[in-house]
Amino acid sequence: MIKRIPKHIVIALGFTCSVIGMQVQEKPNIIILFADDLGYGDLGCYGATKVKTPNIDKLAEEGKRFTDAHSASAVCTLTRYALLTGEYPLRANDGNGIWGPAPITSDLIINTEQLTIAGVLKNSGYATAALGKWHLGFGTGENDWKQPLSPEPNNLGFDYYYGVPHVYSAPPYVYVENTSVIGADPNDPLVYIGKGKPDEVTPITLIPKEASQRTVNMFKGAKEAHKLYNDYNVGTVLADKAEAGSLVLNQIIMLGADLQQQHL
Repeated sequence: MIKRIPKHIVIALGFTCSVIGMQVQEKPNIIILFADDLGYGDLGCYGATKVKTPNIDKLAEEGKRFTDAHSASAVCTLTRYALLTGEYPLRANDGNGIWGPAPITSDLIINTEQLTIAGVLKNSGYATAALGKWHLGFGTGENDWKQPLSPEPNNLGFDYYYGVPHVYSAPPYVYVENTSVIGADPNDPLVYIGKGKPDEVTPITLIPKEASQRTVNMFKGAKEAHKLYNDYNVGTVLADKAEAGSLVLNQIIMLGADLQQQHL
């Protein structure tokens, strides 16, 4: 007996995916894996030899591999904007455009009245979720990081969000679930204090300098929330979120990236 397959869409703004199921069989599950800083030549299916990518290579072997790829931009905020809205970043913001990565204090740069890919599919009966790096801002006006962090992904067609609010290698080095910082304590709030205050910021995971080019923390407070963000297990945390509701049948899986140059 074949079990009924939930239908869902997941926008994975990194290397993660998840599901929120609905008991409908006729439409496929859709998983979009959107990678940051992934070069054309970083994958085995495109000729990489210094790293092994067997799972992605299998996707390429069993699916469709593109050899003429283009990106709306070479930086993450702009390409995420384009992916979600279907609009060129230079046409955003009432024609003024978006020209660089969203700063740490950026508000939500997508108008909540704007239809997104998540909204389109939600209107078609899909349940939607986003996991991983967001980097499109939170709130209205300058984001002071006071909770709830709203408007946010839930206002753009997503039923659920869990991930890194900015980038993996820059503060605030905490996880956000929907509108809340995971591990937040009202008696020890997350507070943005900017650069040049090393004695005030909350310590983060120690890693060797050669392991990553990482921006120093610019936030104080939220000590427990910072402890939950460990550079060595970020991938595991997000993978566990994805695996919690994973499906294996009737799926469409798409992998994209914001950089296409030959790396290896």
